[in-house]
Parts: sequence; C-alpha cells; structure tokens
Amino acid sequence: MTTDLTTEILKQIRDGITELREDFNQRLDQTNERLDQTNERLDQTNSRLGRVEQGLNDLGKFMRQIALDQARHERFHAHHVEHLEEDVTDLKARVQRLEQRAVG
Repeated sequence: MTTDLTTEILKQIRDGITELREDFNQRLDQTNERLDQTNERLDQTNSRLGRVEQGLNDLGKFMRQIALDQARHERFHAHHVEHLEEDVTDLKARVQRLEQRAVG
C-alpha cells in the first residue's frame, strides 16, 4: 500500500513536471515568435532609417551645391554691378559736360 501511494505521488510529480515543461515550451515558443516579429520590425525600421539617412545626405550635398552656386552668382553679379555703376557714373559726367556746353 505504501508502495502504491509512493508510486502515485511520483506519477503526479512526473505529470506535474511534464505539464510545467510543456507550458514552459509553449511560452518559450510564443516569446521566440514575438522576438522574431520584433526583429523583423527592427529590420524594416533600420531599412527605412537607412533610406532616410541617405536622403538626408543627398539633400545636404544638394544644399551645399546650391550654396556654392549662389555664392558664385553673387560674386559674378557684384563684379558686373561695379562695372555698371562705373559706366553710369561716366555717363552722368558726360551728360553734365554736354549740358554745360549746350548752356554755355
């Protein structure tokens, strides 16, 4: 009778451990599945961030080129404005001389 009771207790312990292991394995599988999904989302996010980073790098290069072009155009126009101002000053002086001759 004691042997039967001991055997029954050991069977219950064995069954409990088996259920615990099955529950643990099920939870582990669920956790691994969630981790796989999270890793997939992280990979997608990293891919999108890579595209954003590349876009920002391209935009930075484009903006630098615009700034360089703008500076070159400003130097070009400043140089020509100086010549135009000199020409206007010269023309004013000529007009004044002509007006003085006409009056005088």
